[in-house]
Amino acid sequence: MSKHNPKAKLKSKKNENEHVKSDFFDKLDKFFDSKGNVFFWVSLFFTLLFSFLLFNFRVSEAGDDSAYIFRAFKFVKEFQYPSFQGPLYPIFLSVFIWIFGLNITMLKSLSLVAIIFHLYFFYRAFKGRVSGFLLIYVMLIVSFNSFVLYHASQTYSEAFFLFLQALFFFYFFNAFVSKSESTSLKENWGSYLILGMFLLFLGLTRSVGYGGFIAVILFFILTMRWKSAAFTTGAFVLEFGLFTIIKKFLFQSTASQFSGQLNRLMQVDPFDAAKGNETFSGFIDRFFGNSNLYLSKHLYKFIGFRPEILDPKTILTVIAYILFAVAIYFAFRKNKYLLFTGIYLTVLIGITFIIVQTRWDQDRLILVYFPFVLLFLFSGIYYLGKIKSLKFIQVILPVLLIIIFFTNLNVTKKKVKANDEYLMESLAGNKFYGMTPDWINYIRMSQWAAKNTPDSVMIACRKPSISFVYAKREFYGIYRITTEDPDELLQNLKNNKVKYIIMGSLRKYPNQKTQYTINTVQRYLYFIQQKYPEKIKHIQTIGVDEPAYLFEIIY
Repeated sequence: MSKHNPKAKLKSKKNENEHVKSDFFDKLDKFFDSKGNVFFWVSLFFTLLFSFLLFNFRVSEAGDDSAYIFRAFKFVKEFQYPSFQGPLYPIFLSVFIWIFGLNITMLKSLSLVAIIFHLYFFYRAFKGRVSGFLLIYVMLIVSFNSFVLYHASQTYSEAFFLFLQALFFFYFFNAFVSKSESTSLKENWGSYLILGMFLLFLGLTRSVGYGGFIAVILFFILTMRWKSAAFTTGAFVLEFGLFTIIKKFLFQSTASQFSGQLNRLMQVDPFDAAKGNETFSGFIDRFFGNSNLYLSKHLYKFIGFRPEILDPKTILTVIAYILFAVAIYFAFRKNKYLLFTGIYLTVLIGITFIIVQTRWDQDRLILVYFPFVLLFLFSGIYYLGKIKSLKFIQVILPVLLIIIFFTNLNVTKKKVKANDEYLMESLAGNKFYGMTPDWINYIRMSQWAAKNTPDSVMIACRKPSISFVYAKREFYGIYRITTEDPDELLQNLKNNKVKYIIMGSLRKYPNQKTQYTINTVQRYLYFIQQKYPEKIKHIQTIGVDEPAYLFEIIY
C-alpha cells in the first residue's frame, strides 16, 4: 500500500538519508576524501623523514642487493644479460651506473624515489574507489613503517617492484576496471599492448610477478569479459615472444630467469640436490608452513603487533585467512577494484607460499604486497561494519587502527634511535662503523687483494658481489662444494682463472661470535691441501680477531 503513497516514499527517503548521515564510516570517508591531497603530502613528508633517519649506506650481508649492482655493472661494461632472478631491475640500475658510475649511495637513493612514486600511484589508483579513511590510513602506515622504509635505502628489487606494481594497478583500474568491455580491438589495441607490457615488466622484475597475468585473466573471466581475456592473452604472448627474440639476438642469451631458480625451488633442500625434488604432498606442506610463517609471523610483525624474533602461531594465521575470506566475499559483491586486488593477492602470495621453501623465511617475499593486503583486509572489516546488526564495528575498527598506528610508530621510533649513531658516523665518512670484525677484515682483505694482485687473474671468495662493491673489481664466487675430489676442485679454479682465494671468518650467526663460521672456502681449500699442500701458499692476513686470509694457488 505505502509504495503508492508519495508521502510514504518521502518519509522513507528521509529515513534513508538520516541513516546515511548517522553512518560513522561515511562521515570518516567524507572527511578523508575531502582532505585526501593534504594527507598525501603528509604521508610523503613522513616517508622522506623516516627514510632519511633509517638510511643505511652499506650493502647487506646476504649479498643479494650487491648482486643486483654487480649484474647491472656487467650489463654496462660487457652487455651481459642479467638472466638470474629478475633482469629488469639490474637493467634499470645500469642506466645510472652508465651515467654516474658505481655510486652506491646514489643507487640506494633510487629505491627511495621508487617508494615515493609507489605511494603516489597507490593513492591515485584507489582514490575514490575504496573507503577514503582506510586509504589514507594505509598510506600513513606505509609512510613510517620501518620494514617498508628499510627498502628505501637498499638495492634489493622490492622498492622497484612496489613502484611498478602500484603503477600497474593505476593503469589497469583506469583503462579497464572503470570502463566497460569494448568489442573493438581496432580502437583499443594500444591499451592491451600497454597492459601486456606492464605484466611483462612485473615478471621481469620478480619471477612471481608473472602471476599478475594470471590475476588479470581470472578477473576478466569472473566478470565475464571474454574478449578482454583473449586480447590480453594475445598481447602478453606477443610481447613475451618479441622480448625472447630480442634477448636471443641482441644479447646472444637463451638463458631463462626461471631455469636456475626453478631447479632449486623444486628441490627439497635448495643447497643439497642429493635430497631430491619435492613431492605433491611436500608442496602442500610448504603452503601451510609458509602461511604460518608469513602471515602469523611477518604480517603481524609489519603492523607492530608482534616482535621481530618470534615463532609462528596457527591461530593468527587462521584469523588472517578468515579476514581475507570476508574481504573477498564483500569485494565480489560490492567493489570490483577490491575484487581484482583480492585476486591479485591470492595468485601471487599463493604462488609464493607453494614454491618457496620454508627455510628461506624472508619477510621481503610478502612485504611488496603489504600495502595492498592491509587495505584489502581492513576493507572486509569495513563492509562488515556496514551491516546493521554489526554497527559496533564502526567504533571498534577506528580504535584498532589507532592502536596499530601507534604500535607502528613505536617500532619505527626505536629503530630510528638505534640507527642514529650509525647515521651520524656514516655521514661523517666512517664506512666501517657498526660492522663486526669479521666483515671489516673480509672487506679490507677484498680491497687489499684487488689492489695488490694482477688484474689478469681472478680472486675467489665466498661473497663475490660484496667484495665487488667495496673493491670495484670482479671476484669469483665459491658458494658450495659439489665434490671432495681435489683434482676436480683445482681444475674448477683453473678453468675460471682463479689465482688467489680469500678465506674470511664470516660468522654463521651474524649477531654473535661463536666457533661456527661460513666455512665453504675453508673446506674447499682443506680438500685440496690434503693431497696437494704445496699448492696453497699463504700471502696475507688482515685482522687479529676474526681475521681474513689471502692464499695463492700454485698450479
